[in-house]
Amino acid sequence: MVIKRYPHTATISYYGAGTTNSLGIYTEGTLVTVGIVCNIQPNTTRYMIGESGDMIGYNWDIMSPLFTGAGSVPDDAKITFYNKDHVIKLLYPYQKHVEVKC
Repeated sequence: MVIKRYPHTATISYYGAGTTNSLGIYTEGTLVTVGIVCNIQPNTTRYMIGESGDMIGYNWDIMSPLFTGAGSVPDDAKITFYNKDHVIKLLYPYQKHVEVKC
């Protein structure tokens, strides 16, 4: 029996930076979609400390190999797995892997 390190798949999606023309009209950026292989684990008792010092609970720990553009994913991006949409609260890109809290 072989145990897979990353047995799940997920899709991260967010809009890139928008632009404002000379008349002040804002145009939304393009939709960026990234498919990843990952290991998704439920979480019920962990918290992280936000920028203002408050405790923020999160429901899922997700580990993935490092993917192109991981450092540019905003914290409020959407991640879809198990046929449901979730919001990324924090994404930590390291040298060889990525950790996502949502």
